[in-house]
Amino acid sequence: MMDLHIHSVISHDGKALIRDYCLKARELGITELGFSEHLDLFSNDPHFGLHDYERYLAEVREAREKFPDLQIRMGVEATFLPEIRKELQEYLEGKDYDYVLGAVHLLEGGRVTVSEEQDCQELFSRREAADCYEEYFELTLEAVRSGLFDGLAHLDMINRYGRGYCPDWEWTGCYGLIRKTFEGMLKRGMALEINGSGFRSQPAQSYPDQDLIKFYRELQGELVTVGSDAHKLEDLGGGIGQGLAILKYLGFPRLTTFERRNPLWVEIGNLKLVPD
Repeated sequence: MMDLHIHSVISHDGKALIRDYCLKARELGITELGFSEHLDLFSNDPHFGLHDYERYLAEVREAREKFPDLQIRMGVEATFLPEIRKELQEYLEGKDYDYVLGAVHLLEGGRVTVSEEQDCQELFSRREAADCYEEYFELTLEAVRSGLFDGLAHLDMINRYGRGYCPDWEWTGCYGLIRKTFEGMLKRGMALEINGSGFRSQPAQSYPDQDLIKFYRELQGELVTVGSDAHKLEDLGGGIGQGLAILKYLGFPRLTTFERRNPLWVEIGNLKLVPD
């Protein structure tokens, strides 16, 4: 089994050491771990500048030596805004990341985060829900078109709190933007992440949800990754079994992993399932 979206204490919100995740992975039968520590380069972000690349690299190298039975990937989850495209490009050059996930967390020029419930409540209380979703998916499309990323993290994560203010929202309202996003991913060889954290909260489904994954497949999308988005040991591997069940149902034969930013294939049928 693999889990390619894990946050250790290298991230501002991570609660466990890389070493402890590796020990837990052995217990669970997870043989490939991908750490995706946060990278926040927007100067007004409260977490700006907290990504310690040298410490991260040293701890990954140490873990690889201590756990030779595990495949340990060094990834990063980069918050995207058009305003920091140049800064992201310059920062990523020459780094030893195995993969870079693009993620939309901030709206309104970085003033509001959809990752926090209070911010979402404030956002949806003063704007039409359709406008909030449209801006979110416009930024997602721009992230894809930037060409900076190997994969797209938790595509519709705005649903985590947005569904509470707009329970009847349908993704087809942003059909054009999402189609262009998927087509851009296919053109650039980007992977779609199936993020299991949604199964641990509302709306109790993966990010993106099954209908969006199906749409991606209908457009001939093939590259998919799986990740728990764990920030603590208890969540390692969480939701991955459910995500794999969706992928199998929709006819995906393989998963994607990365090494030095090159995609590698893993047959789904060869993976051992971890209980959710």
